[in-house]
Amino acid sequence: MGIPIEKFRRLTQVFDPISRPAPERNVGAGVPYVQEVHEDFRKQFEAQLLLNDRVKLLLAGQPGCGKTTMLLHLTLQMRAEGRLVAFVDLEVVTAVHDLGSAEMYIAASAELLREVGRRGLSLPQGTVQRCKQWVESLAEGSSISPEPIALADQFTRLLSAARESPDLRRMLREVLKQGQDPAELLSTLLDNLESYRPVVLLDGLDKLPPEQARDFFLDQKKKPMAELPGAAILTIPLSMVYEPTFNVLSERYNNAGNSVLPAVRLYDFNSKERTRSRLQSGFDMLMHVIERRVEGIDRGLILPDAIERAIEGSGGNIRELGRLIQSSIVKAVVRQGSFVERVDIESAIVDQRESFRRAYQPRFLPVLKKVQSQMQLDNADDVGKLLLYGLWVMEYRNGMAWYCLPVPVEQLLQQLERG
Repeated sequence: MGIPIEKFRRLTQVFDPISRPAPERNVGAGVPYVQEVHEDFRKQFEAQLLLNDRVKLLLAGQPGCGKTTMLLHLTLQMRAEGRLVAFVDLEVVTAVHDLGSAEMYIAASAELLREVGRRGLSLPQGTVQRCKQWVESLAEGSSISPEPIALADQFTRLLSAARESPDLRRMLREVLKQGQDPAELLSTLLDNLESYRPVVLLDGLDKLPPEQARDFFLDQKKKPMAELPGAAILTIPLSMVYEPTFNVLSERYNNAGNSVLPAVRLYDFNSKERTRSRLQSGFDMLMHVIERRVEGIDRGLILPDAIERAIEGSGGNIRELGRLIQSSIVKAVVRQGSFVERVDIESAIVDQRESFRRAYQPRFLPVLKKVQSQMQLDNADDVGKLLLYGLWVMEYRNGMAWYCLPVPVEQLLQQLERG
């Protein structure tokens, strides 16, 4: 049997760990969302959005745990129910590493206007004129069409220019000081659209650098989205959950104490003996994710023991699972194999181990050893936060937070100890 290149190519697409699906399409390259993943957590979000049209929710979690995927699913679901939903990918339209609230509110206003245009809805003439005047004042006197989508496109072009220009970003923030507050513009839009139960989803705020995140969320004056009409969901860096003053967010957001989306749990934890044991339901969940992705391609191309090892190697992180499988497909093609076998997964895990080795710092060692032996992490410490964000450590939750090392990091630690 020859190498099934075309099938491998399609598998590579559905397991691409860095693909960014558009919110108006289904998740991934034609891949259906697996609702059972994080089902309890997702249902709590759905219930709060159903019960409270002004609910403000936070969403934290390690990179790749499924935050964006869940938000895209909620977007599609709420739109199907008739709600007006603005999904804002801040990482695409703004300079997240240097994000000001002005850009965030402009981006949200643009997406609301775009949805209004797509659905053929109407806005009060005064609001349309206000949007037109606002954007024209920043576009050097250019005449702008009053159509919602044209206004949205102009706002987006403005953000695109500011994304590449620190000077333009500073100019936008000066606008705030001159009384042209984009938060007020967004508030007006949300008020006008109240009958459509609007929801703003701000994805990408979890990419804020730690210092900027503290200023953005914990400042007593800023309170992103908290005091605006309508419902909102904001992603936040996981490090924020472990800030000493994080509890102030409970005064602004409805779920501040329960905002962490964990990795899919592959193990049960015995808190008395500080030991873990395999949790088959977690493995089955990720097996189901893989099966849904390979449907229509060839379910037999990835051998069962390879799938099992890939799940184990991922630590329950969905993006890392995709990364391992995509890498193993490349390994299979290089060795001219007809299937993805366990040897390919093991080779991909070794690559990840060496990637961790290149980023390793001696100050990590005592922290990693504590996680290995006690499954505890001092996550208030900067090293702990760095290890969580870098996926050196996996966080699980079942009544309490506990931690373990993913397979590539375990292998690296074993080598360090032998050395």
